[in-house]
Amino acid sequence: MLTTDRLTLRPFRSDDRDDFRALAGHWDVARMTSDIPHPLTDADARQWLAPAPDEARFALLEDDLLIGGAGYFLRSADTAEVGFWLGRAYWGRGLATEAVKAVIGYGLMHGDNAAFTSSHFTDNPASGRVLAKLGFEPTGTCRITCVARGEEVAAVCYVLRRAQAAARLGLEMPPPRPSPSRIGAILGRFTGSA
Repeated sequence: MLTTDRLTLRPFRSDDRDDFRALAGHWDVARMTSDIPHPLTDADARQWLAPAPDEARFALLEDDLLIGGAGYFLRSADTAEVGFWLGRAYWGRGLATEAVKAVIGYGLMHGDNAAFTSSHFTDNPASGRVLAKLGFEPTGTCRITCVARGEEVAAVCYVLRRAQAAARLGLEMPPPRPSPSRIGAILGRFTGSA
């Protein structure tokens, strides 16, 4: 579990399903993500809430209420792709920036990735502002499939190198730990299983 000034970040649970569907199932939210379907069925929600072995996914809670999600998955041997979303009622309050900062701090302390990457659809400049505040730098444009829209959408891609992230967060980094299955070990500690 992670905490910030206003948020608690914990693993998603199966009993988050109804709240997740109510928040992420809103068209304005789903259409700005790559992987949340619309309409969002109960089966879709159940599947989305179960993280894959190569990702760390956090439920964002404010005053014990689910308000969104943030996390990362390993894109390659040395980069982690950051993603985040908030329920519509929670936009514009700086909560995404606060949550993603905590997720990056967690990734720095518990992983050996050389960089974090992220992207946002070009019609979602608010997510670009979140990434810029955290020091992400644009690397170009691309097209990303949006499940909710059912099509590829123009996006801006970003990178935040490990040293830049550590400096931005004021963290002293532990030495890298060589391990072929590092994400499994990380998630084992994160979820409490071995």
